[in-house]
Amino acid sequence: MEIDTTVWLWLGLAGMTAGTIPTAYQLLTNDENRHLSAVLFGVTGIAALAYLAMALGYGIVEVGGTAIEVVRYGDWLLTTPLMVLYLGLLSQPGSRVLGALVVVDAVVVLAGVAATALGGVVGYAFFGVGTVAYLVLVALLVWTLPRRASFDTPRQAASFTTLRNLTVVVWTLYPVVWLLAPTGVGLLLPDTQVLVLTYLDLVSKVGFVAVAVRGMSALTGSATDMSVNAD
Repeated sequence: MEIDTTVWLWLGLAGMTAGTIPTAYQLLTNDENRHLSAVLFGVTGIAALAYLAMALGYGIVEVGGTAIEVVRYGDWLLTTPLMVLYLGLLSQPGSRVLGALVVVDAVVVLAGVAATALGGVVGYAFFGVGTVAYLVLVALLVWTLPRRASFDTPRQAASFTTLRNLTVVVWTLYPVVWLLAPTGVGLLLPDTQVLVLTYLDLVSKVGFVAVAVRGMSALTGSATDMSVNAD
């Protein structure tokens, strides 16, 4: 039996809402790490609002006959920098490195928007730009952050490593989906694309928040300092 795509979107909303509950509790009860809880709350909270909009049928814009999910891309443009920010607060690499992470992350998302909107050879060119930017982002996450990190406890380092690995593995699947979906070679049906993206969003965001909340007690004073030290 074929399932309407809105079912996956409603399930995405339910998952993101459930993922927001622990961080809402942390905001109310954990004064020391409240700003970190706010970052995590933003990740699933923004995603929940995005899924609500998509489930209600909003957020799709036609550009040259191509449907662009502007709400989904807007979600990624807001939430992925928050995830990068959280990793930066754990590793404390310096403001320049953190700024580079956020900028490169934004380039990845915006290149994806351009690739989807333009299509054809130009679209693949922007997909290439986004791929290169993503490789730079991975290099920063995998090599630069650990080298520049100043962890206060082994648990803090372990929490960072788990979150970083989860992020890199799951985010690497998104460009694969783009290539297989109608935006690329068209091996995935649009309904299947929605299902896969919803699943990846839930794993990447709710999984990220769950691991981060579980490791919140590993964060100490310097790890929770919102002002990342300058280089």
